[in-house]
Amino acid sequence: MRTRGQAAWLVLIGIAALLIRLAPLARHDLMFQTGWDAADYIPLAEGIEHGCGFARLVNGHCGSPNASRPPGYPYFVALMPNLRTVLVIQAILGATLCVWLGWFVSGRWGIRAGLLAETLLTIDIPTIVYGAMIMSEATFQFLLTGAILLQLSAIIAAEWTWRATARGIAAAVMLAAAAMIRPTGILLPLFAPIPFLISFRRTNWLRASIFMVLAFVIAISTILAWIARNRAVAGVSAMDTDSAGILYYYDAAGVLSYATHRNFFEVEADLRRRSEETHVLSTGGILRDSLEIFVQHPIATAVVIGRGLIYVAMVPARNELNELIGPKNGGPLKVPPSSDVLVRVRQVLHSPTLTALVLVQLLLIGFIWLGVARALLRNDWMSKRQTALLLIPLAIALIMLGCAAGPDAHSRFRVPAIPFLAMLAGIGWLGLSKDREVLAQGGFVSRIASDRSIAY
Repeated sequence: MRTRGQAAWLVLIGIAALLIRLAPLARHDLMFQTGWDAADYIPLAEGIEHGCGFARLVNGHCGSPNASRPPGYPYFVALMPNLRTVLVIQAILGATLCVWLGWFVSGRWGIRAGLLAETLLTIDIPTIVYGAMIMSEATFQFLLTGAILLQLSAIIAAEWTWRATARGIAAAVMLAAAAMIRPTGILLPLFAPIPFLISFRRTNWLRASIFMVLAFVIAISTILAWIARNRAVAGVSAMDTDSAGILYYYDAAGVLSYATHRNFFEVEADLRRRSEETHVLSTGGILRDSLEIFVQHPIATAVVIGRGLIYVAMVPARNELNELIGPKNGGPLKVPPSSDVLVRVRQVLHSPTLTALVLVQLLLIGFIWLGVARALLRNDWMSKRQTALLLIPLAIALIMLGCAAGPDAHSRFRVPAIPFLAMLAGIGWLGLSKDREVLAQGGFVSRIASDRSIAY
């Protein structure tokens, strides 16, 4: 159990996280907060408010039914009285998640690991920057991480209880909600049955199977319902249409750019002209053309995806951070990963403040990845439950990063993975473990930060 002093430290860091996330609201305008994807989210939210359903409000009139994005975040924005309230709620969600993560990690691996994990999430600059914008990162991060923490809590229980079952079902509900926020959420129902598979299968296979099916159905129900809606109103059998466009105009364009040694933007423009000339604008047609390009250039595909994965796993926030901290001294920083690295460096060096913050980010992300490696290297692989507690968050993090591993890779797409990486880093650097017998029983760490504790 945690002492009052330990709990107080967790809460104090959470308060600091809240203040940090509220700081960008001190700006007198919302020009920064309403950039990028907000240009789509805000008109959709206005359409919802005016009774248009999921359609943009254009010049006071309802547009056609929209299928470009999942509906979760525009509905979230529409529920709020104004945009500043949206940003305040996102800041509260972010701070709450910091405390939740620290509380969970400290209960299993010790207070020092919990405090470190919470601190790493608190000061993660991409999380702060994109949580301060009308963008879906904060809500998706909260729902996804919350669902996995509930699952891990159910796994720790090690036996069937109504409380563990409730946590598993609540996790499935949160995964269903997360799937409505971001297109990558379409993969999340696969994780919904995991706590019942790991915790309950030895107790009662029939009971475990029933709850596994129930969790999967709950998690996938929103996806199927929205696909059915898109098919009915837009003739699109997909969660959204933007994902196919990104795959073609960015990922496939990046592969062709690398394979043919041509400028990325020229290749992108050629693909757009080709689509218009051949009238291959449907989601299915774009997907087929993308797959053909990947198959024709397997080496280029592997190189581009591998480079994008490294990029999204390590790259610091630059352009939006530059806009947040003041004048755009760094110039236009949004260039594809295929561009010259020296161009990026020169742009960043124009601003001393931006240079310092970029260096801090690089140090922090390096520290995090080293901590992740330490957690895996020190793991007791003989304990299946202990291993699951590490591999599940790692798998989620890698999937989130992998889905963004392309020419459009960006620090923004690391935000959903950061809580899991921070958790593993905290465990790897300062985590405590107990003897195998206690681990096998799924008990909590009872001797926190004492001389008798065994270093994890």
